[in-house]
Amino acid sequence: MQPAVADRPLLARADWRVQAPDVVLLRRFGYVRAVGGVTWTLIVALLVWRLGATALPLALGVPVLVVVTAVYFARSLRYPRTMVTVSLVADAVVLASAIAFFGGTGSGLVLLYAIVVVSAGLLLGPASAAWFTLLCLLLGLGQLGLEQLGLTPELLHRPDLGDRLAVLAASGAGLVSVGYLSATYASRLHELIADAGLEAARARDRGQRRRRYVEQAGEEASRRLGELEGLATTLASGEVEPARQAELAARLRTGLAELDTAVAELGDAAALDLLREARPEPVALDDVVADAQAALAQRLEGHVVTVDVPAITVVGDGRAARRAVLNLLENVAEHTPAGTRAHVAARRSGGHGVLAVTDDGPGVPEPHAERLFEPDGEGAVGLPLVRELCEAMGAEVHHEPGAQGGARFVLTFRLAPGGGRGDQG
Repeated sequence: MQPAVADRPLLARADWRVQAPDVVLLRRFGYVRAVGGVTWTLIVALLVWRLGATALPLALGVPVLVVVTAVYFARSLRYPRTMVTVSLVADAVVLASAIAFFGGTGSGLVLLYAIVVVSAGLLLGPASAAWFTLLCLLLGLGQLGLEQLGLTPELLHRPDLGDRLAVLAASGAGLVSVGYLSATYASRLHELIADAGLEAARARDRGQRRRRYVEQAGEEASRRLGELEGLATTLASGEVEPARQAELAARLRTGLAELDTAVAELGDAAALDLLREARPEPVALDDVVADAQAALAQRLEGHVVTVDVPAITVVGDGRAARRAVLNLLENVAEHTPAGTRAHVAARRSGGHGVLAVTDDGPGVPEPHAERLFEPDGEGAVGLPLVRELCEAMGAEVHHEPGAQGGARFVLTFRLAPGGGRGDQG
């Protein structure tokens, strides 16, 4: 039987494609290269000063590092995989020259290639760690061959082939171990980087959406307040006929209710972060609908609203669920003409509690439907907030055309254990 993904070794489920490092890793690797190049230049200068012309072959690595590092800084953002690969190959060649100078394969310095192997894993993923491990092992074997041909190290040379083979084998085993560990943990590192990048993008998107609809809700509240001030001024003028005073008073009460809704939306927006951190709680959908209907009773007087919501308990947040349903009903009150029929129904379906608000109003034109839940889209102020509230408590919301015209908004919650006697649908 195939083991569960969580129980399989990291290397077994690694992504074996050569991966592109993120911008932060690219930039930091450039800094590491610059520091390493300066350090290597100083070391070579010191060796030339102490050993004379004997150490000059090491100086050949200095221009290699300078050129590769300069090109890396110029082109790495455009060609990240290529530039990192070229840089690591150059590092491996420079290390090979240093190993060949300081004792060759008999010194154990082949393990210095671990720097390249680990860097390849961290930057490019497990596949690159494996390939660079193989490359470095081949460089070690090539160095051994050159030593046998007479190109011996300047320092710490072991003339006995048996000694060099034993040291090279031990160093190679260590290098393979480093390569395996790098490939294993590089896979997890790249998973975490990808997850962090995705979550950061989601957080930025949520923040931008929130700012837009908070601004929109603020503008709506200001508009309502201006209308109320105008009505109050008209009533206070003393020039209003008694027959019209009742009409203005009714408009004033409706305006106050609308302003109260706008202010409540702003309060709910401010509490979204707390909602995301709150422990989910059982929520009775029939109570939620009853509360929302009662709160909007006056504004829905001109509409025919029917309710078919059995006792269904879902997982969510009571305040957020009430606000979501209230906003959907408010959408009916504001964006459909008097006499429109609206139907609120809920059912259980496959482990979920599904609540739908359907009306036979004018509906939403198809080009605008896709942007209904965007703060700068075609929806009412409350619809973007409905989406945010649903996401925060683990629910979903979507729009679809009504079967007989009009609009249908569907909220889908996770069903609570023993979540009621609602019909299966």
